[in-house]
Amino acid sequence: MAALVVPVRKVGVRQEGYTRLRPFQRTLDGSTGQTVRSFWMQPASLEETPSLLWGLDPIFLAFAKLYIKDILELKESQQVPGIFFYRGHPIKQVDVLGTVVFVREKENFYSYGVDDSTGVISCTCWKSTAPTEVSSPGTSARHVSSSSKDLDVMMRELYKEESKKAKLDIGDTIRVRGSIKVFRDQREIVASVFYKVEDPKLDIQMARMFDLPYMYRNVYDKPFAIPEHLKDSSAGQTDHHIVTQSHLIMLLSEKVKVFLMENKIHNFYQRELESVDSLIAIASRPVSDFKTIESMESSNSKQIRSIFKEAIQLLLKEGYIFQKDQNREVYQVTDQDKDLHKLTLNIIKEDCRRQKRDQPTWSQV
Repeated sequence: MAALVVPVRKVGVRQEGYTRLRPFQRTLDGSTGQTVRSFWMQPASLEETPSLLWGLDPIFLAFAKLYIKDILELKESQQVPGIFFYRGHPIKQVDVLGTVVFVREKENFYSYGVDDSTGVISCTCWKSTAPTEVSSPGTSARHVSSSSKDLDVMMRELYKEESKKAKLDIGDTIRVRGSIKVFRDQREIVASVFYKVEDPKLDIQMARMFDLPYMYRNVYDKPFAIPEHLKDSSAGQTDHHIVTQSHLIMLLSEKVKVFLMENKIHNFYQRELESVDSLIAIASRPVSDFKTIESMESSNSKQIRSIFKEAIQLLLKEGYIFQKDQNREVYQVTDQDKDLHKLTLNIIKEDCRRQKRDQPTWSQV
């Protein structure tokens, strides 16, 4: 069997190099000896699953064991930042195992470069905080029990041990589990758990070499399938032409504004707007949360009237249009508030006249 050549990054060398892998490493099925899918190939862009259905995918909240090259090439979700997709599977957390190729120490964290021979990714590993003493500073020494002192000593020793284990050197094997983040346009892993792997016989690394191709073949490479009973309800969310009713009302109100402005219309009836083809095309778009009735034809016409009515009410609230007579369905366009000022002034004058007529005169007194 011919050995497969794949690009790897050499420790301490900036140029890309090439190395030969043993037949069972990463890209070969150990049981059959057949080559499996090239692990760095990403599928064509798939349509995102609606975020409401992500919880149905068991990979979503699990720590996905992926190759680092695949992690670097994951497509970020357009719905929720910080969520990534691999073959339709939403990925939030990952689990990587590799060799430390660079170390940067800061005040509160270590930054390790982890290389699994497919790529290098930066992992931010936070330092553990110093333990707080059980006994408060204001407590006198005689009131502090010996058990409290022993507990403080044990906590400090434990903190020292954890600090020693957190410090890794170049060449150490590290396992990191955490979430994927983007910092300064660079993808990295913010660790929730990390530790040095003691593997002198390479048993753990060999087991992972066999485990990952199996996981890719049986889990990750199989697209996430929406259950049959949820396909109809999710179709409206995956279709970009289907929107919510509130979004459609806002969209129609903006289009009505543009239509009235372009055509210099000063007053109109609702039924006149319902005869405009460009506006009907917007109001007749499928709505995910519109209550359907028995007849689809009557439901569509009812939806159009309802959407137009709500859009006009929205323009009334914004003050873009106003209604002179409540008994008539004619609407006036507010032209730089001139007509509205006149109408307000006329209402105030009319109220003043009524008050004068209602007030008793001196002769009546």
